[in-house]
Amino acid sequence: MVEKQFQKGGIGVNAVIQLENVSKTIKGKKIIDSLNFTIQEGEVFGFLGPNGAGKTTTIRMIVGLMKLSEGDITISGHSIQTEFEDAIRHIGAIVENPEMYKFLSGYDNLKQYARMQKSVSRERIDEVVKLVGLEDRIHDKVKTYSLGMRQRLGIAQSLLHRPKVLILDEPTNGLDPAGIKEIRQYIRDLAEKERMAVIVSSHLLSEMEMMCDRIGILQKGKLIDMQSVRGWMEEGRDTYSIEVDNAEMAAKYMKMAFEDLQPKISRGRITFEADKEQIPLVIHFFAGKGIDMYEVKKASKSLEERFLDITEKREVM
Repeated sequence: MVEKQFQKGGIGVNAVIQLENVSKTIKGKKIIDSLNFTIQEGEVFGFLGPNGAGKTTTIRMIVGLMKLSEGDITISGHSIQTEFEDAIRHIGAIVENPEMYKFLSGYDNLKQYARMQKSVSRERIDEVVKLVGLEDRIHDKVKTYSLGMRQRLGIAQSLLHRPKVLILDEPTNGLDPAGIKEIRQYIRDLAEKERMAVIVSSHLLSEMEMMCDRIGILQKGKLIDMQSVRGWMEEGRDTYSIEVDNAEMAAKYMKMAFEDLQPKISRGRITFEADKEQIPLVIHFFAGKGIDMYEVKKASKSLEERFLDITEKREVM
């Protein structure tokens, strides 16, 4: 598969991570099969896939928790295979849930983590605390934190050593809508203000749509689709919705007159995919049949719909 180049403002940006023919075999079974893609500086990259597709396995290989069977991963020009320490120092990550000392304050947790890094000053700790918006609660014990606050503290911990890559596996898992919105905004700010490459793995497709610049879909260990979110949303035929007085009758007539359209009925509306040029013909046809129409509108196809289209229609051999 040829990956579409990602650009901002028409100007290409530097690749921070590159996966070249990355594969993982466990007990004779190929879990990850020849992954090839790059992730750019200042980009939020969304990693999608059904359960068991291999997302967490790929992330574990990138952060050095699992060895590669084949291929290589390059981070800021350093190979995970041959220059592990130089490569891994550019990564900050939360894989699954951030682990903290709950009996210590948020600030003391960051101090403990800073001891394991080189040249992390108190000024840097204060900087990341402000960056994730924890100034008012950073000296409270972590056991008093909400889940969203612990997620933010985990992100702060990941940022102490000024990584060029931030990897977040299910960062909004278990959060309420307000917490999800907060984490989404912090991720966008990190990419745009800190010029970090951010990799996000999540099952919340609506959040990925609002958060990410680019999406990659993994299925059965293979990368089956990758492109910018905007381009993905605009791809294919448009979806239209018409509110009518008799949806069942309208759908029946439409199937008889327009064989290539497949109307669906929901709450007094018929929804279907069509080319723009077909809409006046449908409206004229309904008017001739005496079907009253109250509203005709173009409906954008959601990321969830695109995701289901791709994973259901593309067979991975």
